[in-house]
Amino acid sequence: MPEGSVSVVNDMKAKSKKVSRNFDYPEVTPGSIAAKELRTEASKLTGSERENLFKRGMQIIYGGTGAKKTAGTRH
Repeated sequence: MPEGSVSVVNDMKAKSKKVSRNFDYPEVTPGSIAAKELRTEASKLTGSERENLFKRGMQIIYGGTGAKKTAGTRH
């Protein structure tokens, strides 16, 4: 067996040191405040307003005009 292969096996079996994590999270953050405000505003939208915003968001994410026709089935 080559000399270097023994150390590789021993390194793989070595346990990693546990890193202590901070689980003390704040109750209120700037992000939670913004999310609450957005949920409040979004709940006031009508169905057509929601659909319009959804289409605008998809256009931002995927690009294009958003005026494409739905693909038909080919039989």
